[in-house]
Amino acid sequence: MRGGRLFARGAADDKGQILTLIAAIRAYLQTSGKLPVNVKLLIEGEEESGGAGIEGYVRDHADRLKADACLVLDSGMFAPGVPAITLGLRGIVGAEIEVSGAARDLHSGIYGGVAPNPFQALAEILTGLKDKNGRILVPGFYDRVAPPPAEEKAGWERLPFEEAAFLRDEIGAPALTGEPGYSPLERMWTRPTLEIHGMPGGFTGAGSKTVIPARAAAKVSMRLVADQRPAEIVDAFAGHVLAIAPKSVRVKVNKSHGAPPVVISPNAPAIAAAKRALTEAFGREAVFVRMGGSVPIVSEFAGRLGLPVVVTGWSLPDANAHSPDESLDLEHFHKGIRAVMRFFEQLAG
Repeated sequence: MRGGRLFARGAADDKGQILTLIAAIRAYLQTSGKLPVNVKLLIEGEEESGGAGIEGYVRDHADRLKADACLVLDSGMFAPGVPAITLGLRGIVGAEIEVSGAARDLHSGIYGGVAPNPFQALAEILTGLKDKNGRILVPGFYDRVAPPPAEEKAGWERLPFEEAAFLRDEIGAPALTGEPGYSPLERMWTRPTLEIHGMPGGFTGAGSKTVIPARAAAKVSMRLVADQRPAEIVDAFAGHVLAIAPKSVRVKVNKSHGAPPVVISPNAPAIAAAKRALTEAFGREAVFVRMGGSVPIVSEFAGRLGLPVVVTGWSLPDANAHSPDESLDLEHFHKGIRAVMRFFEQLAG
């Protein structure tokens, strides 16, 4: 603990937040001896690696998971002291592009100029996925994209967000990127993305090795928004890659499992109960936001089980999630415990 924060891997994402739920339950049991509502705890540890185990459990044990509402503490505050309820989550689907040229690595002095270079071909493919403004060039990619309701969008304009401070404190780059005509919050919350995560292959050691590699690859993911469908998007992506690939190489697209986007109605009784609970616990009206990330289990709860899902949390934008110095503000941690307790009471009422 340092400077009013708890530093630990997983402090904010997501062990510390789960602990607030357990602490709220314990507080009730140690005082009144019972909870105002029945609570089922479902905790899993594979979310960062795909969550295949929990998806199978939900599919096979839907009868054990019947409930009036579901609380997922895997989001955060919009800003210090500003509690938030997440009404939208982007979906995700991934793929790996494999490009192969010659049967083996070749000497660039002997064969350079006639042998295809998979990295050059891969670069041509990747630059054909988006234009210079960040618009994705896959045919049909935006066909199903649903804009946010005007009322919800108007609420975002009232949020304490400063683009210059965001660029400086959270991004740290010379400038933001993305589609013109959309605010940073819109680009993060309601616009789909296509990102390249890594390009394994070739020679990357110290010194030089003048070969034309036989193989190159790129790992890619796409964040999806309402009403995009993962299977449709990854199929369109694969078709576009094959269509623009140079004829001198062989290309294969390995598709991965995806999760659909989620949009939650702000009018659901559980959402209203959560807003009252967070407002009371933090002493400031809770705001409605969306989140650019994906929490696949939310789509399982909402879609497969039909549960109204409340997605919230107490971490801050500067929590450095997934980093060694990840942290959770202790004041928010304790107010989060009270917020969960008030949520139970609001549901009971």
